[in-house]
Amino acid sequence: MRLLRSGAGGPVIVGSAENSDVLRLEGFLERNGHPHQRLDPNTDPCARALIEPFQVTSRELPLVLCPNGAMLRNPTEVELARCIGMVASLDPDRVYDVAIVGAGPAGLAAAVYAASEGLSTFVLDCRAFGGQAGTSARIENYLGFPTGITGAALMARAYNQAQKFGAEMAIPDEVGKLNMQTNAGCFRLIWPVLNRFGLGP
Repeated sequence: MRLLRSGAGGPVIVGSAENSDVLRLEGFLERNGHPHQRLDPNTDPCARALIEPFQVTSRELPLVLCPNGAMLRNPTEVELARCIGMVASLDPDRVYDVAIVGAGPAGLAAAVYAASEGLSTFVLDCRAFGGQAGTSARIENYLGFPTGITGAALMARAYNQAQKFGAEMAIPDEVGKLNMQTNAGCFRLIWPVLNRFGLGP
């Protein structure tokens, strides 16, 4: 939380604060609890000096400089997630006991309960963990928090708790279709980009 508040660490986004793609990328990182920095080339001479060697046009902004040294030109959320190590490589032949599509409060709760019972658990969300609850400034009617808690903090605890019990996360990632494999007695999740993942009975 301190890194998020201080704007230290993580990828550097180079672009104007009013740029819709800058807002999109910043929103994605904030929702996923990932620290980042933003430099505006219109007001920051260091940002201008940073992009001059690359001969970047305004259409190619924002640039994202990842901690591993890679540079992305106006990336998608998935491209950014891969660059900063948020998305792990998936084994298309792996069979899980439980797959949960959606990492909102209900999805994370299901992941905690399933993984804590020893079931192999896989959670996907196309945007970020926490759902709508993760954007709430303060939740005061949740059991165990009499003084209230921010939605982001509550959902981050649930996310960490699910991972503690061994639930695997794929965020951002999405499912295009669910197929029934009658011969194997299991379901198969079909990715929009032709990735596939197995789910046990």
